[in-house]
Amino acid sequence: MTLSEYQKELRNSYYGGGIGAIVSGLVWATAAYVAEKSGIKTGFITLFFGGMLIFPVSLVIVSSVLRQPGPSKGNPGGRMVVETLPGMLLGLFLAFLFLEINPQMVFPIAALAVGAHYFSFRSAYGDFTYWVLGGAMMAIGYVGLIGMLADFPLSVAALIAITEIVFGLLITARSLAEQK
Repeated sequence: MTLSEYQKELRNSYYGGGIGAIVSGLVWATAAYVAEKSGIKTGFITLFFGGMLIFPVSLVIVSSVLRQPGPSKGNPGGRMVVETLPGMLLGLFLAFLFLEINPQMVFPIAALAVGAHYFSFRSAYGDFTYWVLGGAMMAIGYVGLIGMLADFPLSVAALIAITEIVFGLLITARSLAEQK
């Protein structure tokens, strides 16, 4: 298979990755809600452990609910995404370290880490949209980090949730149209 064939197979198998972005957005939304009700530390714990469920939940939705076959075993696209996980986890660990120092920086740092992780999805899926999504998430994280969202009615976590869900819906819709 060529790279473009691997990418197309991955897009078809996972609805362009849109389902995963929607699930991730729902995890961020839950974390935003928990942070609002129970504090940033509990919200971050929700984000971290909820984040561990993103791929398994997405896989169940795609394979069991939507009945989509998975990619072939040799498809390198999944490996491309996995190879950027250590960097994202390092970013989340850095965010964790700020829980006691400056809790307001925790979700912006997490947004930067997760946004950077999305850049590899461009290569895995062959979809430029992931550079836009990753860039949007990093911009939200940066603006939150420098304090420009302090008076904004939505938190960084809520803005990330909305961003991921919107992009996830767009990517999924485009993937469905491509498959017809």
